[in-house]
Amino acid sequence: MDISDNASSEFELLRQFIESGNFAKQDRLPPERELAATLGLTRNKLRNGLRRLEAEGLIWRHVGKGTYIGSRPADNGKRFSISEVTNPREIMEARIAFEPELARLAAFRGTARNFAEMDQCVEKMVGATRWELWEQMDTRLHRCIAEAAQNELLLAMFAMMADLKSIWGRLREAPDMPARVKNSTREHAEIVKALRDRDAEGASQLMRTHLHNVRKSVFGES
Repeated sequence: MDISDNASSEFELLRQFIESGNFAKQDRLPPERELAATLGLTRNKLRNGLRRLEAEGLIWRHVGKGTYIGSRPADNGKRFSISEVTNPREIMEARIAFEPELARLAAFRGTARNFAEMDQCVEKMVGATRWELWEQMDTRLHRCIAEAAQNELLLAMFAMMADLKSIWGRLREAPDMPARVKNSTREHAEIVKALRDRDAEGASQLMRTHLHNVRKSVFGES
């Protein structure tokens, strides 16, 4: 779902508040209730704006402790999860760099069984009336393509990105199947057709275009 339009005003209000508030990096923002009252926003609208700020890398949040200015600090050699230091924008950049090559390999190496499973995913996406089901099939289809590439190292790298779903989910809301979802379903169907046709370069380019469209939908940029 494209939250850039819905949250643009909240985002601008928050950004102006930060820029005019003489905050230093790693300063903590006021609690949500106080910040919402200061800016005249509902809690939901405030959270939409905070999601956008976090996606832009302008703030980071520590569950139970608060919201801080700037990027999440390094952990000074301590063990940490990649989910603690990345953000949705970086994940999208990684997908654009990575998944077109998976699609290219899948066109060469995919089996009839792989393609049949992809077809099932697309069919369920076409018939989905609930966002949760559509998103589940979207995730499954991209994994099917990664599996069809038949490269265990690349599959493991894909799985690592898929494990960051909780971060990506911060930008997701449950829409009533908007036009963007329908367009994504059509793009998925085109990718699967190119894979079945063994059109490696076509599948790679279609995947790249699809992911650029997702980035534009989510972040408002191509």
